[in-house]
Amino acid sequence: MRYPAQQKAETKAKIVSAASRIFRERGAEGNGIGSVMKEIGLTKGGFYRHFENRDQLYVEALAKAFTEMGDLMVEAAKSAERGHELEAMIRRYLSMGHLKSPAIGCVISTLGSDIARQPASIRNQINRCMQAYRERLLPYVPGKTLEEKTARFSLLYPSMVGILIAARTLADPDAQEKLLAHARESFIEKYAR
Repeated sequence: MRYPAQQKAETKAKIVSAASRIFRERGAEGNGIGSVMKEIGLTKGGFYRHFENRDQLYVEALAKAFTEMGDLMVEAAKSAERGHELEAMIRRYLSMGHLKSPAIGCVISTLGSDIARQPASIRNQINRCMQAYRERLLPYVPGKTLEEKTARFSLLYPSMVGILIAARTLADPDAQEKLLAHARESFIEKYAR
């Protein structure tokens, strides 16, 4: 049975959305095509109407994750007082809300080590998504030149990722908040002022 193009596109978007959320929340290794399709009430066999293979889904799901996180960061920057955009992004990223919501948060903080184990062809595609994410945020990073902004972002972003990962390993919510708060203030002082 053939489906109209719009229905096929909507189904594919549902699959990518579910995979993006599932991979960030539960990891990509143990959650394959079957897990994703089951989550949205479809059969594993229907997957191949939309994707050539699991790698294609993986890349598209991570691309969606970068876009969604970029949207949240840009929203934080745009709602900030002028001159405090990067501070607002740091506060948003290093928040308990972000820490407790991996399914809708930063893909590097949840899947960084998984991405590192992918073949170069997959990493290259994901690296393009990472670059697009960075390009969206650079206008809100202080600096006189593009090189200065890029250098600042290239140190700040992985540092925030590391802090978020470390905070997630802590069992005590008070300890998590203390770590995030200390990092927020330190990064705001160093990078946003």
